[in-house]
Amino acid sequence: MFAGKAIEVIRVLLVDYPAELTLRAICGKAEVSLRWASVVANALIRENFALRESQKSALKIMAPLDLLKRWAAVNNFVANTKFADYYSKEEDVTKFFSQFKTKKGPKYALATLAGGLLTAPFVRPTNVHLYVKSKEDAKKWAERLGLMPVEKNGNVRFAIAESPGVFYGAREIDGVKVVSDVQLYVDLLNYPGRGEEAAQAVLRVIEKRWKEQKG
Repeated sequence: MFAGKAIEVIRVLLVDYPAELTLRAICGKAEVSLRWASVVANALIRENFALRESQKSALKIMAPLDLLKRWAAVNNFVANTKFADYYSKEEDVTKFFSQFKTKKGPKYALATLAGGLLTAPFVRPTNVHLYVKSKEDAKKWAERLGLMPVEKNGNVRFAIAESPGVFYGAREIDGVKVVSDVQLYVDLLNYPGRGEEAAQAVLRVIEKRWKEQKG
């Protein structure tokens, strides 16, 4: 349930929670077929994560926190992601972030500890992860930012998005684009070092947002 297209559906449901979405709405947002939306919805209902009164009714998530934690538990950002590594002479991450305010380039969104620093400041990272659509986009950003390519373990690591879905719910914080708080939590939980601590800080932000939006 936490692989492939199923993740696209689950991400939309958690980012948009507490909104209740019809299957057709889910299809448009997650960019999956109606069949896939139905398959995932039925799986969520069987696992008691969701409820639907009829075939035409919207899907209601019943246990968003449990669903989010289950997804995060099986995700491993470092092991499951392909990277394009670069080196930046700018060691101050805050100053590095500020460059995105003045430069235009391909679609991107800060991730892991870098995104966490802007979303729920807790751990100050020594490197920067950001999602882009392709290695070509990473190269374009590297040229704009004056980065030097390295074989591995760069202090700027472009995460090549397996799906455009990772950008769903991305928002702008202080002029810099960051993945959704849901995506941040999922990628941080099993991140080495202080990732779990940063994930818990982001989780508090998520829970507060859900509570406020539920009224």
